[in-house]
Amino acid sequence: MSHETIRVLIADDHPIVREGLRTILGFQEGIEVVGEASDGLEAVDLAQKLLPEVVLMDIRMSKLNGVEATRRIKAHNPEIGVIVLTNYDDDRYVFEGVEAGASGYLLKDISFDELSEAIHRVARGESLMAPSVLRKVLDEFAHRAEERELPHEGLTPRELEVLQSLAQGLKNEEIAKELFITGKTVKSHLGSIFSKLGVNDRSQAILYAIKHKLVDID
Repeated sequence: MSHETIRVLIADDHPIVREGLRTILGFQEGIEVVGEASDGLEAVDLAQKLLPEVVLMDIRMSKLNGVEATRRIKAHNPEIGVIVLTNYDDDRYVFEGVEAGASGYLLKDISFDELSEAIHRVARGESLMAPSVLRKVLDEFAHRAEERELPHEGLTPRELEVLQSLAQGLKNEEIAKELFITGKTVKSHLGSIFSKLGVNDRSQAILYAIKHKLVDID
């Protein structure tokens, strides 16, 4: 870190919260509040001008929410650490805040010492989250993984039929005859299938079909 004292920017749309944080941090050794922002746009602007080591970011603000403000700050200055402060561990922005590049995600009911420690840790390049927030993020990761579309789910019904025929060992002319289409159409479908599945040839396409149980192999 280039400064002995950690430079902190506070971003919150509630004046009382900003005043409270400024007062609290004023008593913490090694921490200096260098600016305050009352909305997301101002937070992005001040972060660019002041270049703090850490930004304490409220998540729900006017003009620009904390998620988008974090994303813009990290895009311009990835070395700045952002700690998102929220009142609720089930806030709908939790996962988006982490994806945007927040280094920490804490509840506003943490103690003064915990906040000070969090600022020092994030300034050192570490990441941290409140336990209940971490559970929320892990649950969301698992949920999104379950909902993620598999490559073959993007195939059209006809392309799926061609893939299944291919996996059964049929040649192009045999596929054409079985599906009542031309050989040229079969080649066109195969090209689309390879592209959508991310494979390079017939063998890889067949292995994909078998792996994902798209065809019955006796």
